[in-house]
This record gives sequence, structure tokens and C-alpha cells, in this order.
Amino acid sequence: MKTQIVKMMSRFRRDESGATIVEYGVALLIVIAIGTVTIGAIGGEVSSIFSSALAMLQAS
Repeated sequence: MKTQIVKMMSRFRRDESGATIVEYGVALLIVIAIGTVTIGAIGGEVSSIFSSALAMLQAS
């Protein structure tokens, strides 16, 4: 029984097909995080521009 478990563990360590899925998942999470940060930064700037334009229109 113990040798069967050792053999299965050995095969599992050599099998790299699951690693590719994990790598794609991590890459996707990184892309989503970068996109979220970028959109958050741009969104604040756009809001500031519209607020300034609105203030100028109200002042005239």
C-alpha cells in the first residue's frame, strides 16, 4: 500500500499538465489587477476634469 502511494506521488510530481492551468490563472489575475488599478486612476482624473468644467460653467 505504501509503495503505491509513493508511486502516485512520484507520478504527480512529474506531471506538469496542471501547472499550465495554474500559470494561466495567475496571469489572468495579474491582468485583472493591473486593469483595475489603471481604470481606477483614470476614472479619478476624468471625474476631476468634469468637476472643473462644471464649476467653470456654473461660474459664468
